Amino acid sequence: MICENLQFNGVNLIYQQLAHKLRYSILGGDLHTGEFLPSAREMAKLLHINPNTVLKSYKMLKQEHLISSSRGSKYVVTQDGDYLQKKKQETVEMLCCSYLSKMFELGFTQSEAIQYLQEYCKKLKCHD
Repeated sequence: MICENLQFNGVNLIYQQLAHKLRYSILGGDLHTGEFLPSAREMAKLLHINPNTVLKSYKMLKQEHLISSSRGSKYVVTQDGDYLQKKKQETVEMLCCSYLSKMFELGFTQSEAIQYLQEYCKKLKCHD
């Protein structure tokens, strides 16, 4: 399961951290359309957290239409691949805007911000 090694920090609420991890796993393709998620009780046991915390995370993802639930509390990743692609594109745009806005606040030009990112990726050996 995608969350087995999930570590929680003390900064954000646990349910928000779990929802974030699941959101990015769905949008990044680690969790596929139509794939079932563990029940809230199973996920809670796996992560050593309260089942209500998992339910809050699942509720957030349902409100974003990234997952749905059926009878018997089965949670499944949405099967609408076009919707997931649209959400992924929106997320990418938000991340780029955030990065560039912060770089501009620091006095970088657009080309400098892009160059810095490229150099940083090389240093980290990011994906090509």
